[in-house]
Amino acid sequence: MFKIYKIFLISFFLFSLISSSLLKSVEAIDAQKLLEQVDDNLWSNTKFISGRLIIDNGRKIRTLTQDSWMEGVTRSYSHYKSPARERGTKMLKIKEKLWMYTPRTDRKILIAGHLLRQSMMGSDLSYEDMMEDHKLSKSYSATFDSFTNLGTVKCALLNLTARGKKTTYQTRKVWVNPEDKTVLKEERFAKSGKLLKRILFKDYETISGRKFPRTMIFKDLLKKNTKTTYKFDVIKFDIVIPPGYFSQSILKR
Repeated sequence: MFKIYKIFLISFFLFSLISSSLLKSVEAIDAQKLLEQVDDNLWSNTKFISGRLIIDNGRKIRTLTQDSWMEGVTRSYSHYKSPARERGTKMLKIKEKLWMYTPRTDRKILIAGHLLRQSMMGSDLSYEDMMEDHKLSKSYSATFDSFTNLGTVKCALLNLTARGKKTTYQTRKVWVNPEDKTVLKEERFAKSGKLLKRILFKDYETISGRKFPRTMIFKDLLKKNTKTTYKFDVIKFDIVIPPGYFSQSILKR
């Protein structure tokens, strides 16, 4: 009887030790703080990106090249350089409004409301996706879900809930490497809970003291056999942007 009691005590002690260890590992992840650290790593007051959008629609692949300037969360300007059909196309975002200019029609149009959620130039990104540049920690409340492996990396899976009803994606799931505060994967959901987009973040490099992905792969899960790869060839943080870049007059220059 004493042996059975002794075995019970040892088993209970081991169970308590393991449970305590697991509990501490969960408690060690402050989801909101981790999300803030991710933002601090990725986000800057101003940013310049020269990159390529490689659009695979399942039948053919085409590549768009563009330069983009971003200031805060409210202003951004993009200029498309190739291919010939898209050369000279420009997009300007000021607050919640987005204008698009195409040289073929020599006119600018306002893209607003539900149009912002349409596919941009046949890609897996919507116009909102393309122009998005905001701090997730300001727009979402984060909770820790679990630890999970992505390849060889142990990630913290965070559930994000939008703070405002007007936020495009009311919920998101984010896989974060807690060691270097980088996002490896993200899923974006509709208000209904339907999974809409999946994004993979790859080829991280240290640029101006920040860990930043050189490649993002977008998949619109409402489409079949498509993907859009966004390659960042040049990235500059905290640059001076001429005020005229965020004026409608730049669209027809």
